Amino acid sequence: MADYKRIFVAITPHREEQPALARAVFLANKYQATLVLGSSMYNRSIEKASGVAAESCKELKQTLMDDQKKVMLALAASLEIETKTECVVTWHKKWYEGVISLATENNCDLIIKETKHYKKSVRNLFTPDHWNLLRCSPINVLMVKNHKWTCNGDIVTAISLDDGDSEHQCLSEKVAKEAASMSKLFGANLHFINTVSKAPMHIAVDKSAFDPDKVNARVMQKHKESLKILADNLNIADVNIIVEEGLPGHVVPKLCDDLNAECLILGSVGRKGVTAALLGNTAEYIIDKLDCDTLVVKG
Repeated sequence: MADYKRIFVAITPHREEQPALARAVFLANKYQATLVLGSSMYNRSIEKASGVAAESCKELKQTLMDDQKKVMLALAASLEIETKTECVVTWHKKWYEGVISLATENNCDLIIKETKHYKKSVRNLFTPDHWNLLRCSPINVLMVKNHKWTCNGDIVTAISLDDGDSEHQCLSEKVAKEAASMSKLFGANLHFINTVSKAPMHIAVDKSAFDPDKVNARVMQKHKESLKILADNLNIADVNIIVEEGLPGHVVPKLCDDLNAECLILGSVGRKGVTAALLGNTAEYIIDKLDCDTLVVKG
């Protein structure tokens, strides 16, 4: 169970609305955690400026960083927060690497970053910074959408059921514990979800040997039983277990939308991006479609 002590929030400079900061303040107050406001800066023009002495470039970068820190200190002073705040700034060519460095160097155990929808064509051209942050961060990451959390809301948890993979089993337990802890802290309704693919085409076509509907029903029942066993083993009560037929990329966002969920919780084993029951780019596709926040728990 995560008990966050130091929460890092990536600040977007000169923005009137800061949904990530608002969520970070809310969570810092709930967990009684120190809130670290951080900014990773870079200016290509300064780095590539010709005829400028290296020392002058260094001084200019430091001036910009000092100015940014003053802005952040003023922002921190305006917050309605019950705990301590800190402000940190770095200069880094790759934004996500700068954020990760600041968070780890300051002993933070959660990174909060706002995100938005990206068109498929844009995702194909380059990888948005928040995808890289999710892939590379060694600590949990909360991706925030402009969606308010309500009292007695809903937390949806995608659970992996890979019986032969101890790494995924350990991660599933960690994700489940995190979800149970959050739902208890926020008085939220907890949902464990898993998806089942339709019966293979050759089974669906040839009903002489198999009935695809019965096959799917047995598989879905087995998944429900496995989720119930997981909850029982971890002493998690009052959980709604949902197993639906279909692809995760379609089922999970629809369920979150139907429930008007506050947060979806996934797991990541730190290979190529986010993985839970949702492997690789499927999770990124899901996060992009969601209107709610997504907490990525690191294995």
